[in-house]
Amino acid sequence: MRVELLSVTPDAEALIARCARISHRSEGKASPEADRELIRKLIRWGHESVLEFAHAVFLIEGISRACANQLTRHRLASFVQESQRYVDVRDRNLVHPPSLKGELWEKALRLHEQARLLYEELLQEGIPKEDARYVLPIGTETRLVMCANFRELRHIIRLRGSKAAQWEIREVARRMLELMRKEAPSVFCDLEVEA
Repeated sequence: MRVELLSVTPDAEALIARCARISHRSEGKASPEADRELIRKLIRWGHESVLEFAHAVFLIEGISRACANQLTRHRLASFVQESQRYVDVRDRNLVHPPSLKGELWEKALRLHEQARLLYEELLQEGIPKEDARYVLPIGTETRLVMCANFRELRHIIRLRGSKAAQWEIREVARRMLELMRKEAPSVFCDLEVEA
């Protein structure tokens, strides 16, 4: 799995604080430390709407389609996912759930290889990729781009980073949080992804 930050709002914390100060005409109070303190207060008070003015774009690769299905349920984010309809995906691996070990994992790999060979055969027989993809397991790797504002990112990280979340999406949330803490620590420093 790979999670890469492609783009983030420049000077995101300064922008968030500036937008927040509009409501009280307190723009003259800006400084990096004042901005950080204002953001932390807004989050503590539950006034997170101003976080919507900053955005981040991620490239997420090597996750299963099962994980992608969970992630794309977040309708306030925007997604572009690699299309199995147009892209030949016979070289994609099967994502390895940690609970599948030993002989069980070997069986899963054999099943995946059979599905991959059938997919390849269907393509050779002239079956369109959009129909041949039906034989591929949901654990097949995919890639996508995701864009979300900081408020939605906080929601995604809280929800998908909880212990109740599935291991794979929890790891996506952990990696996004790690990247965002570097970019906007005041916005993301209070969040944790449970082990």
